[in-house]
Amino acid sequence: MRLKLGYGAGIIIVVLLSAAAWLVGIIDLPRMVSLMLLLGGLWTVVAAFTIFDDSERSFYLGWGVVVAALSTFDVFNNFNYTIALILIAIVALILINVYIGRTPKMYSAATTPPAGGGTPAATAV
Repeated sequence: MRLKLGYGAGIIIVVLLSAAAWLVGIIDLPRMVSLMLLLGGLWTVVAAFTIFDDSERSFYLGWGVVVAALSTFDVFNNFNYTIALILIAIVALILINVYIGRTPKMYSAATTPPAGGGTPAATAV
């Protein structure tokens, strides 16, 4: 029997591991949140390649990078740097989704004339 770990179960493990590290005293509260975001982002990237379909891969991969970038708020003293990294990651996600999601339909306006369905645009000469 093959055990398959779901996305939600992985996120629960991430939250529990981070909370356990905080409760034991290994890390303080801001670093616990940072660790939770970093592990959650990494788990999302791993899940993008192992759990989700190919059509959803770039979406989850991009958001995993965004969530992992959120974890840098603890590293930078200035919160503006974290916001800038997140905006750069979102723009990269959009560009990757546009590049990967291209289909031949995006390059041509129409391959066949419209069917005469009685609409004014279809019947106008």
